[in-house]
Amino acid sequence: MVEKTHIIRAEKAFEFKHTISHPWNPDTIVPGTQLDRMVGLRRTRINVVRVPAGGVASVFHSHQIEEEWMYILQGQGVLDIDGQEHLLGPGDFAGFPARSSPNHLKNPFGKSLVCLMGGERCEVDITDFPRVGKRLFRHGNVMEVYDTSDAEESGPANIDEIVTTNYRKSLRNE
Repeated sequence: MVEKTHIIRAEKAFEFKHTISHPWNPDTIVPGTQLDRMVGLRRTRINVVRVPAGGVASVFHSHQIEEEWMYILQGQGVLDIDGQEHLLGPGDFAGFPARSSPNHLKNPFGKSLVCLMGGERCEVDITDFPRVGKRLFRHGNVMEVYDTSDAEESGPANIDEIVTTNYRKSLRNE
């Protein structure tokens, strides 16, 4: 019988055995530890990552469904939120509710940055990458990537007005 692990000791948490990277940005080679998977969490993501000097933690992005957050443990980083840069250091926390501004964390400094990063693990999510012109649709383990330049309008530009007008008409006719 395999014993369930509920506690991850610091020496294991900071082994950084997993590498997180993103094909749209070669600077995102980030060593980390997937704490959530080590204890069997399925609905939340929690990683401890080390962003090397000159590296970035992710591609500039925003989520339509999942929330995410980061907490700085050591070092300094610059958090780009919708084009505005914010200096972060130990103890600083940033959170992004679903449909927040696009963001990414970078480390332009000479020492590594260590932080906790996490968020929800929903069955479906849509992630926008505005600086590379991509949208990712994920359903479970299946991912589809779309170029935003190929997007076509799928309804009238005034759809909100049409729905509201028709709703009001239906209330008057009852």
